[in-house]
Amino acid sequence: MLRFHKHYHEKPASELGRKLSVYNNYKNKIKVWNTFVDSQLPEITEDDFSIIPRVLPDSYMSTIEQSAFLVTKFALKLLSLPESEIRAIVPVGPIRDHLLDELKVVKYRHKRITGSFRFDMAIVGPPKKGNSPLLLEINEIGFDGLARSTFFQKTFLDLMPDLKRRFRSLDTAAAEVENMGRLGRRIARMQYDSYNWDEQYLLKTAKELNLDLRLICPSQFRLPVDQSEYPFLERELISYKGERAWVGKDWPADAINMSFAYSLKDYQDEHPFYSRLVRSQTPQYGPFLTGLVAAKTVLILLDDPVLRRRFLGSSKKLENSILSAHQLSSATAAECLEDPHDWVLKHTDGCGGEQVYMNRALEKQLLKIQKNRRHEWVLQRKTDLNLIDINGILSKPKKAIADLGVFVQYDWAKGDFLKFKVGGLMARATNKSLKVNVSGGGSQVAVLLDRAT
Repeated sequence: MLRFHKHYHEKPASELGRKLSVYNNYKNKIKVWNTFVDSQLPEITEDDFSIIPRVLPDSYMSTIEQSAFLVTKFALKLLSLPESEIRAIVPVGPIRDHLLDELKVVKYRHKRITGSFRFDMAIVGPPKKGNSPLLLEINEIGFDGLARSTFFQKTFLDLMPDLKRRFRSLDTAAAEVENMGRLGRRIARMQYDSYNWDEQYLLKTAKELNLDLRLICPSQFRLPVDQSEYPFLERELISYKGERAWVGKDWPADAINMSFAYSLKDYQDEHPFYSRLVRSQTPQYGPFLTGLVAAKTVLILLDDPVLRRRFLGSSKKLENSILSAHQLSSATAAECLEDPHDWVLKHTDGCGGEQVYMNRALEKQLLKIQKNRRHEWVLQRKTDLNLIDINGILSKPKKAIADLGVFVQYDWAKGDFLKFKVGGLMARATNKSLKVNVSGGGSQVAVLLDRAT
C-alpha cells in the first residue's frame, strides 16, 4: 500500500457526504454484490468495484466537455490531413508504420469518420470550473468501460432511491449505440472467440434501442466458438459483394466495429482480413485510422503549440489540459531525465497499463532501451491524481488515487463535427501503485454528477 501525501482529496459536500455514508457499509456491499450476481452478466464480480461513487459537481461537466471536445477536434483534424502531412507529423513507430505502409489506412480512408474515444484523464485539485482535467492518454479501439459505466450507475441509483433525483448520470451504453446507429441499423462487432460482460450489456442496450448489433467471430480467424459459454457469439464468414461486407450469406453490415485493442502482432496475424476490410466500402465504427492518434506519441503533438494553433485556432487552447511530453530520443528528453522521478516513461504502442514506467522502474527500463529504439518511447510529465474514498466489493475502505475515463462519441466529415458528445464518465482507483489499472489491483468506480453543485 502506498501513501499519497501531495494529492488533493476529493470529498462530496458535507451534507451529501453524510447521506452517502449511510450506504458505505457491509450491508450495502452485500446488496451491490447480489445485484451484480442477479444480473447474470458473466464474471461481473471478478474485478473490484467501489460501493460508493465518485461524485463530481454537475457544474464541472462543462469544463470536462470543453477539454474532451478540443482533444477530439485536434485528433480528427490531424487524421483529415493529406497522407504526406500525416507522415511528416506523426512520429514513426511500429503500429503507426504498419497502419500507413501495410494497411494503408489513409489511402483508403472514408470521407466520414465515426466512432468513439476514451480519454484517460486526471483531475488535479478541486473539480471546479476552469480547472481542466489533464489528458493522460487516448484510447480508440477495444477500450473497456462503455457499457459497464451505465450498469454501475444504474445499480447505485436503484439502491439509493432517496438520492436518485440528486444525481445526474450519463448513459454511456445508449450514447454508443445511438452513435453507431448514425451509420445504419446493422452493426457487426468483430470478436475473437469470446466476449465480456461489458459487451453483453452493450448488446442488451442495442436491442432495447432497436439497433441490430451482432457479436461475430469471423470464420477467417479459425477459432472455435463455445456456444454454451458464449451464446450471443456467432461464428460467420465475412465476405464482400460489390465492395460491401456481408456477414454470412444474407446479412449486409452497415458498419463493422472491432471489439479489441490491437498489438502489432494482432494486425500482422490477420493482415489479409484487415486489409480487405480497410479497402471495402463498408465503414468501420472506430476505424483503424484512429490508431494513428492512439499512439502515445500523440501526446507530444498535443503539447506542440504550433499544431494547436493550426488545428484549434489558438496555441492557448488545450494548454491547461496537456502535460509536457517529449520523444525519448530528443535532446529535451535528456534534460528531463536529470530528474527522472518527475516523469512517466511510456512505449508509444503500449496499452492496458503495460510498458508504463515510473521512478526506479523507469530508470531500470532506460538501461534496456536500445538507442535505435528510443524514438518509440515517450516521456510525459508526472502529475498527482486526486485522492478519493472507495470501498470495494473485494477490498476494504481506503483512500486511493483515481483517473477519470471520459467517453466521447463523434461523427466527423468535411473537416467538422456532424455530432460530438461526451457520453459517459467512469473512474479507476488504486492505492497499490502509481498506475490506475484494474488488472493491476485497482478498483472500478462509478461517477455521478451532483445537480446541487
